[in-house]
Amino acid sequence: MRKNNKVHTLFYLLTLILVSSISWAKSGIVVFQSDFGIKDGAVSEVKGVMYTVDRGLIVSDLTHEIPAYNIWEASYRLYQTAPYWPEHTVFVSVVDPGVGTKRRSVVALTNKGQYFVTPDNGTLTLIDDFFGIKEVREIDETRNRLKGSTASHTFFGRDVYGYTAAKLASGKISFSEVGPVLKAPVIKLPYQKPVIENNKLRGTIVILDAQYGNVWTNIDKKLLEEYGFKINERYKVTISHNKIEKYSDTLTYQKTFNEIPKGSNLLYLNSLLNLAIAKNQGDFAKSYHIGSGPDWVITISKEPNK
Repeated sequence: MRKNNKVHTLFYLLTLILVSSISWAKSGIVVFQSDFGIKDGAVSEVKGVMYTVDRGLIVSDLTHEIPAYNIWEASYRLYQTAPYWPEHTVFVSVVDPGVGTKRRSVVALTNKGQYFVTPDNGTLTLIDDFFGIKEVREIDETRNRLKGSTASHTFFGRDVYGYTAAKLASGKISFSEVGPVLKAPVIKLPYQKPVIENNKLRGTIVILDAQYGNVWTNIDKKLLEEYGFKINERYKVTISHNKIEKYSDTLTYQKTFNEIPKGSNLLYLNSLLNLAIAKNQGDFAKSYHIGSGPDWVITISKEPNK
């Protein structure tokens, strides 16, 4: 009798594990970013809506520390993060200074098979430029909005974006059920694309490495190689904000930080294989009052007589 009980218990546990595995296998992934911060309950409210749609969802925070209203940084963080998430991941980005206005609420499907739920306000700029958007649908709020939320006009992140993302990730709606196809192009933010012009490299300071104060550009490894960038060589670096020069110096291109003295500046290749600037064990951006975004342009040229 005891043996039978053990067999039944083992069978029950194996069944439970199998059912759990199937449940997790069916669970969708939602990656959530915003400019909400974590001082209040806004992030929790959105997650609560998602889990109410489907408790089996995997909901991961990208960041909630996007500077308030900074659409460019929202676009960049999606570009930075998306390549490391699997196909069918649903990203929700809520940086929405135009909330409650006529700006469109959309879901974009990329060529990589990922979904991006966001206001159409420029957030999709870098996703489109680097990964390509296959199709965009405008969210039909008559079908894809949290029940009882129509009187609220200022929290679309909870009532529309989080709700729609959860339904899409959980399979409760298909992409075609999000709403009608958006035939107009998505709104995109202008910025300096990385180029070689007049024997100079030019690009945008796209973001600051917030923890360390390093300055990241959109000049990639391929363009550096085309230009002839070499380790241990020196290059003239000029940074301008709205066409006003903010920094100018000659820096050495190095593999790692510790190849120069503590407190010295260098050029290096960051984790995304783009050119960056750092102060070894210091804060370069703070030291020279450098910011980031479409209005920050970097120009690099070979040191004279080299």
